[in-house]
Amino acid sequence: MERAEFAQLRIMLVGEKTHGLGLLRAVLGVAGVTRIMQVEESLRALDLLRADHYTAVFCEQAAPVEGMPFAQAVRRMPAILNPMIPVFVLKDKARRSDVEQARDIGATDVLTVPISPRTVIDKLRTAVQAPRPFILAPDFFGPDRRAKGRLPFIGKDRRVRVPRKARVDFKGP
Repeated sequence: MERAEFAQLRIMLVGEKTHGLGLLRAVLGVAGVTRIMQVEESLRALDLLRADHYTAVFCEQAAPVEGMPFAQAVRRMPAILNPMIPVFVLKDKARRSDVEQARDIGATDVLTVPISPRTVIDKLRTAVQAPRPFILAPDFFGPDRRAKGRLPFIGKDRRVRVPRKARVDFKGP
């Protein structure tokens, strides 16, 4: 992905104006991203995702929406234009349990602050150019959580793979 292609991306940052989001904004700017929207309130961010198309969302520990973490709300709330949008969660000093929790709510990936510019660019490029397939299961909707390189699943697979551009109507609890 060239600098001109990064200039075409529309990125949303969700969270209060903090050092981590400021650094992320600077990294994205250096990569060539010029269309960045920063939203402090989770409900406002969801309203924008219902009204307009974005390429990716980066969020800090945004306030829960209707009892759900922000990343899960993006996947499950009705009328979101693209429920398969890449959602990256920013965490300070993320532990393995933090990464697993973010993965289990449907986040695309976790970025640990302080962030490496190369990591941000590589993860964004991968999410846009070669996204993981999405899985629709009774209690989960999000990118396939299985690590690449593992053996294929053996047994009855209850999940349904969803094509990248499919419209998904998640019937949540």
